[in-house]
Amino acid sequence: MSDIREELQMKRKSPEPRTGFYVLKHKDKDVAMVQVDIGTGRLEYVLAVYLPEELPFGCGPDGKYLPEWWKFRAIPNSRKGLRQVLSRIGAETSQALLLYSYGLSLTDHYWMQPVDRELYWDDLNFYKNDFSEDLGNLLTDSEETERKGLKLSGLSPSASVNGDMKKKWVIRDGVRFLLKVNINHYSQQSVNEVIACRMHERLGWKNYVSYRLETIKIGGLQYPCSLSPLFTSEKTEFVSAYQILMDYKISNAMSLYEALILRVSEKGAAAEKVRRQMEYTIMTDFILSNTDRHLNNMGFLYDSEQRCLMDMAPIFDTGNILFYDQDVIPHRKNLLDIEVNSFSRREAEMLRYVRKGTALDLSRLRDFPDEAKALLLHNTEMPEERAGEIAEMIREKTEYLSMFLNGKKIWKRERYW
Repeated sequence: MSDIREELQMKRKSPEPRTGFYVLKHKDKDVAMVQVDIGTGRLEYVLAVYLPEELPFGCGPDGKYLPEWWKFRAIPNSRKGLRQVLSRIGAETSQALLLYSYGLSLTDHYWMQPVDRELYWDDLNFYKNDFSEDLGNLLTDSEETERKGLKLSGLSPSASVNGDMKKKWVIRDGVRFLLKVNINHYSQQSVNEVIACRMHERLGWKNYVSYRLETIKIGGLQYPCSLSPLFTSEKTEFVSAYQILMDYKISNAMSLYEALILRVSEKGAAAEKVRRQMEYTIMTDFILSNTDRHLNNMGFLYDSEQRCLMDMAPIFDTGNILFYDQDVIPHRKNLLDIEVNSFSRREAEMLRYVRKGTALDLSRLRDFPDEAKALLLHNTEMPEERAGEIAEMIREKTEYLSMFLNGKKIWKRERYW
């Protein structure tokens, strides 16, 4: 693979039109013909749909929402440092960068094939074919990118990872891992992922992504980073809850929460099993004060051969917990006024969706706050006072959840205090 900068420079100098024609592929199936602006990577028109049943979830039978799906597939503009990366490479947008990798990802089996090239899934996909970490290193500010004369290959799944936190895909002993790092806020987000895993272990929950900690050198300093193994495969894809509901008409009488469960049950998933995981997630997010359990960081596993939803995906992306970006850790009654980005506006109100709260044995979390404190102190430069405040907050939230499990409607706090 040639240097991505050389490829992009050739495209800019080319006298040919900026418009390109691509076939959206699902593995080797021709799904749709689309028109793309080569410079920006923006999907402009859906020209024809060949296999409506193979379109990505949420795009509609006519592919109406394919442009939105494609845009969301790229690195978001809110990712810190993205503009500098694009400037160094010479790409106009993250969608152009995505197009350079044919839109391939380690989330699903979709990709874009130029109409004038004969390419095959088996030769390109990142599940079985190795890839360079050059682009990923640049996106995470690794010092490796400072080497002079570094050839930068853009064919990388790191071009198709959304979210604001800096991240890249790496290969360790043949296994694909997602590495995430944030040098701000004591790098707490990376450690938070491991803290969440410890909680799931204690509670005996099995369906979660296991995170481990490593370090990465940025600007001459070492920072903690989290690594999580790939949970999709050549047979199994991930579909976000947002995709599930993107083109679904929801009755005014039904909540978004119940609509999601109904929709996935229509597509093959067992409703009660889905409900159990969603209730568990709500309760454990409450303990950890996860303010960001939105529709794109929860989802489902999809069998691409049987074309049905199998189960909920393992719980992942729990870095935005424990008030990582706040100077003051709230306590006591203030913990019941937390706003969240989820099915409800307030965190305490999320508990209204829980029907079978007895699923949690909170006695298993008796010394969990101390373990969380120890992990923060050992892996970050966080002051002991702040780590202690976080531990105390976890104790208080666990007590509130215990009250809820014993029948208290804690969102109506004025009735109990």
